[in-house]
Amino acid sequence: MKDFSYENIEAATKGFSFEQLIGKGSHGSVYKGKLKGGKLVAVKKPLEGVRTLGDDPKLSNEIDILSSIKNSSVVNLIGVCHGPSGKFLIMDFMPNGSLHDLLHLLPDPPSWPRRAVMAIQIARAILSLHEAKPPIIHRDIKSANILIDRNWNARLADFSLAVRDDSSQSPVSTVPAGTIGYLDPCYTESGQLGPKSDVFSFGVVLLELISSRKVMDMDGDPSSIIAWAVPMIGSRRVAEVCDRRVALPDGMLRPIDRMLSIAVRCVSENVERRPLMGEVVGELQRVVEGIWWPIWGPVRRKITDRVRRCVRAWRRCVKKRVTTTKIACKDHLIDGGNHDCSDDGVSPSRKA
Repeated sequence: MKDFSYENIEAATKGFSFEQLIGKGSHGSVYKGKLKGGKLVAVKKPLEGVRTLGDDPKLSNEIDILSSIKNSSVVNLIGVCHGPSGKFLIMDFMPNGSLHDLLHLLPDPPSWPRRAVMAIQIARAILSLHEAKPPIIHRDIKSANILIDRNWNARLADFSLAVRDDSSQSPVSTVPAGTIGYLDPCYTESGQLGPKSDVFSFGVVLLELISSRKVMDMDGDPSSIIAWAVPMIGSRRVAEVCDRRVALPDGMLRPIDRMLSIAVRCVSENVERRPLMGEVVGELQRVVEGIWWPIWGPVRRKITDRVRRCVRAWRRCVKKRVTTTKIACKDHLIDGGNHDCSDDGVSPSRKA
């Protein structure tokens, strides 16, 4: 992890100008910056005034956790900067915004295969946290905290609420924190936090990813995405849950049905019935592998048909090709065949 000078970061963000502002949160603002050499970064600047991130243990916690995680599906912490209002976080810039923006604000929604890939990328990121020593619980998994990189891959971000689970078997007791709609009700009621609280939040994100419906829609009936989606999934009305802006190609309904079944298990009110993230990743991996056949199948058939047409055309050309026959020169029989014919077919002896 690199230490950046405040002067370099200030220059990279054009003095933290408003045009460089790309996001705001409860702990600070995020600016787009361009370092010397052209590398684009996201700079998390602490709030000025009542409380700064420099005095907030959550910042040190986020730095500690991000610097210990090495996973391609987790946003990369490049370094820190010590500014007048506290520590600044310097991270890789994610040019395609958040999953929330992609689903709810942008005009072109992601395809079904891309959604499936994003689902397993998010699941793998969470699994890497849960498999850490000690395990890490994110506590704020939501579409706004899932960023999209230049290649449209999903990256888990914002670890300001994350905690390390040093309690071995028993759940961690904490004051409930997170975002309404994504919060595990078992956690909010008891204050007992465990890995399956993240599993619940992931299940909500999975429902949101497939439906593109807001997690809490005040204009909807019911307002909760769980109360809206789970009954329809249970009655096999899978197509009604899917984002209607994107057509369902042949063979896609079954993989989506399996993804929704995973989501339903994740958001179960009974913690014991929820799967662990390792199981979720395994099931999603099989779903993703099954998705490529209905997409690749028609393409492969088209390629095969084209190759067959080319082979048939080539065979017709071979049949029509004019064949030549060799014309023997009688003079080859003279002198034991040691006779050289000229290019015009007349022997030198005859020319003489």
